[in-house]
Amino acid sequence: MRPIFLLIISSLLISTLVACVSIKQTKQNVAIYDFGLSTSINSGNQITSKLLLDTPVAVDSLSHNKIRYRLNYQNPSRVFFYTESRWAATPLELFSSKLSKMVNLSQTARNCSLKLKIEAFDHVFQTTTTSEGVVQLSALVVEKKTQKIISSQIFTESALSITPNAQGGADAISQAVESSLKKAIDWGNLISDKSELCQ
Repeated sequence: MRPIFLLIISSLLISTLVACVSIKQTKQNVAIYDFGLSTSINSGNQITSKLLLDTPVAVDSLSHNKIRYRLNYQNPSRVFFYTESRWAATPLELFSSKLSKMVNLSQTARNCSLKLKIEAFDHVFQTTTTSEGVVQLSALVVEKKTQKIISSQIFTESALSITPNAQGGADAISQAVESSLKKAIDWGNLISDKSELCQ
């Protein structure tokens, strides 16, 4: 009985070691993406907001670091995830980092604030070979004291993906984030100029 018992123990130990090695290899094979090193100042992407910026938020479905994609040519309402690629942080954290690097506050900030919420953060395939990074934001201009909503707007920005994979999608989403931020900040500035409550 003892040799059999030792054989069982040995088999269990080997199985455990193999499992650990497999898990380690799987983790090593996962590609991690972010928005790259900041080049906003050099590339002229800086933008000034006349409104105070509330802390951005995101829909609950984006509270993870998985990279989402959609096959619009097949089933537009279904969400897929890249199995061997991840964001380095959640979409909200990546977006917030980009915002802090791109956006400057005016020294004479208005009496309103801009609230931004990420609604979509996807790599969208229109065909098997054509795709784009899509970012959708909902924006609110709010009077600070009363929290009265002055105006609201939805911004959907896209950028073509060079390659039909996670790498191409991540790059395209990064570009779409910059475009959506510029559009939202410009819109907020325009609303603040027109509203007496924001002066």
